[in-house]
Amino acid sequence: MAQYGISSDIYHIRIEELLDLTDAALPSHILQNIEEKVVLLIGQEKRNKSDQLASGRDVLIQAFNDGNTHYPTRIIFEQRAPHLSILALLKPIRKKYLDYSTLSYEIYLSDIIDNQLERNLKSEETAYNYSERNKWGVPEDLRLSRFQQIDESFKNQGYDKKHPMAIMLCRGLGVKDKLHQGHHRMYFCRKYNIPYVQVQFLATNSFTGHFKTFFLWLNKTLKYKQVT
Repeated sequence: MAQYGISSDIYHIRIEELLDLTDAALPSHILQNIEEKVVLLIGQEKRNKSDQLASGRDVLIQAFNDGNTHYPTRIIFEQRAPHLSILALLKPIRKKYLDYSTLSYEIYLSDIIDNQLERNLKSEETAYNYSERNKWGVPEDLRLSRFQQIDESFKNQGYDKKHPMAIMLCRGLGVKDKLHQGHHRMYFCRKYNIPYVQVQFLATNSFTGHFKTFFLWLNKTLKYKQVT
């Protein structure tokens, strides 16, 4: 398994947030197969390893000077448990080694929608759904109260950057990025036409080489945990 994993999708990240990062000192071969000019290396929150800009500072400065606010960015991450190979993709093991980026980033809402990162779509009827069999369920009166409170917040204040969504890189079949947390917030963002959202990235391991090619094909063919 390669030392670094690569996001399946590209994200339009706020340029100023990327320029605030320090530059990563990576061997050139790590980036040689990545076509994108700007690459973000996420760190490891648990180990206090900071996010870094792997490439593209000059490009970002030029884009910012030209009046752009966001730039398409590929994301890479250090494999959390390469010694376990594909076993690290099993859910219990993956959870043990899972780690977050040290920072959150503003991206287009359309990045999540167009890249088909959502695993389900919430509605007013299904938000915080109550079920006696669901230990995470909320009593109906509290569910409605919570929904109305959040609805008012989005309506009056927009998206609160203090509460980023979470995107797990290479979650689906070990190759496809997926929304990890934030499906309820996606509902409100759609409802109030909010164009930008704050996200934090997380990762563990991913398939590479022929395995990656096969599972990307399988993911597309089966539309694995994909909503439209």
